[in-house]
Amino acid sequence: MAGETSRAAASARRAVRTRSTPLTAALAWLLPGLGHWYLGHRDRASIFFVTIVVTFWGGVALGGVRSTMNVQDNGAWFAAQLCAGVQSVGALMWSKTIPDRLELTATYPTVDIAVVYTGIAGLLNLLVIIDALARAEAVNAPDLSSPRPAGGGGP
Repeated sequence: MAGETSRAAASARRAVRTRSTPLTAALAWLLPGLGHWYLGHRDRASIFFVTIVVTFWGGVALGGVRSTMNVQDNGAWFAAQLCAGVQSVGALMWSKTIPDRLELTATYPTVDIAVVYTGIAGLLNLLVIIDALARAEAVNAPDLSSPRPAGGGGP
């Protein structure tokens, strides 16, 4: 009887701790650090959020949104920028609202540095997403440290 009660309590604890891995990944992409926030790692989430958002928008401020979020000129860097989440999509939409007749482009070294900053922010967020997924899987993993009951318990 006591064994069944402890198993039921362990099962209840596991049910509370279980987090959706796909939801964790989506939240982590949506807003840097949000996947960790969802898992309960508030301090870590705050550090990731501030680091990635400041790096991304610092790059946009340095090179200008139109020069930095340029799909044709930036190629692979643009793919890296998209890993920064919804903020990269927002910056891309913002860059599309600037009329072509305005010659708003940054100078040579500035735009390259800006593209690298925003790309690095996206790649950092990719690492944060992978970390959140690993932590979600660790939370969802079965607890193998508790001994199995003796006497022919089921699988």
